[in-house]
Amino acid sequence: MAASGAHPNRRPLLALILLSPVIAEMLSGSTPPIEWLNPIGVLFLIWLYGAGVLVMRETAVRWKTGWPSILLLGAAYGIIEEGLAVKSFFDPNWMDLGSLGWYGRWIDVNWIWAVWLTIFHAVISISVPIFLTEWIWPRIRGQPLTTRRGYVTAIVLLAAATVTINVLLTPYRPSAWHLLGALAAIIFLVWAAWRYADRLWAMLPAKKLPRSPRIYALAGFAFLMGSFLVYGGGPALGVYPIVTVLEGAGLLVGVMLLIRRTSGEPARWTRQRFAFVAGCVGFLIVLAAFLEVAGWRGMGVVAALFVYLFVRLYRRIPIGSPTPVNDNPRASQAAHLEAPNAQTGWESP
Repeated sequence: MAASGAHPNRRPLLALILLSPVIAEMLSGSTPPIEWLNPIGVLFLIWLYGAGVLVMRETAVRWKTGWPSILLLGAAYGIIEEGLAVKSFFDPNWMDLGSLGWYGRWIDVNWIWAVWLTIFHAVISISVPIFLTEWIWPRIRGQPLTTRRGYVTAIVLLAAATVTINVLLTPYRPSAWHLLGALAAIIFLVWAAWRYADRLWAMLPAKKLPRSPRIYALAGFAFLMGSFLVYGGGPALGVYPIVTVLEGAGLLVGVMLLIRRTSGEPARWTRQRFAFVAGCVGFLIVLAAFLEVAGWRGMGVVAALFVYLFVRLYRRIPIGSPTPVNDNPRASQAAHLEAPNAQTGWESP
């Protein structure tokens, strides 16, 4: 029994805050397990990622928007982290860049890296942790995890983490125009998430596609692996930066069209959506296993734990599939007004 006075959503709240940095940093190998022994480093990771994923989810819930909006808000988070906080979008000597420090660099912006990391954060750092948390606790779907005061506090924490990392931890100093450009892109994405995400998503064709969850698992795996190959391979696979951008765009559009098919009857596509997420994380699991073989100690343990987690979560599907989040809760809300007994996509069964 929960202790008196305990926060009613403390478990999903804690899971959401921790899943984001663990998946995006630890499982991906960006910050391997050995580096998590540094408490200061862990504090900054949880501070930045935890506040970021919480702000983006709570914003979407309060706006009553769905997954297209979450993805755009996730892209905005990617620019907050990589453009404003660590400034890897602009620093030609950023430790993870490699050939992307010169390939696709124009007007002092690492464009290929910027596109890649924006998509990566939108999917892996924001959308996947939200999906998994709401899968484990379906009752929180469409429900705020914080009070209004807590929501404002999360926004302040995200802003404070961004400024602190920018000023104290990353020495590269881009021009004021670069930072203003990043801020303008963030504002645009947030505005688009609020006003147009659902409309643009509904404009995509939803033609009949294979229903097998295996297809979606393979698509999720191929999407993330393809992103690593296309963007990370840069000059080897693209030759010219514009070719790399077009290759990445084709990969993204293909996945969007596949996922769009699951929007028409979301209750019938629960396994497919879960399979797609499992495929995305599955690539990181395989990558972690290879990193363990390469000498990155602890990555194999992390990979095994995530395999166990996804097997456990998948076994829950036949018992009682969680009601999926509708891609357009605003439309569902309007329908609810016309038919009071209808459930919206944000509600739990």
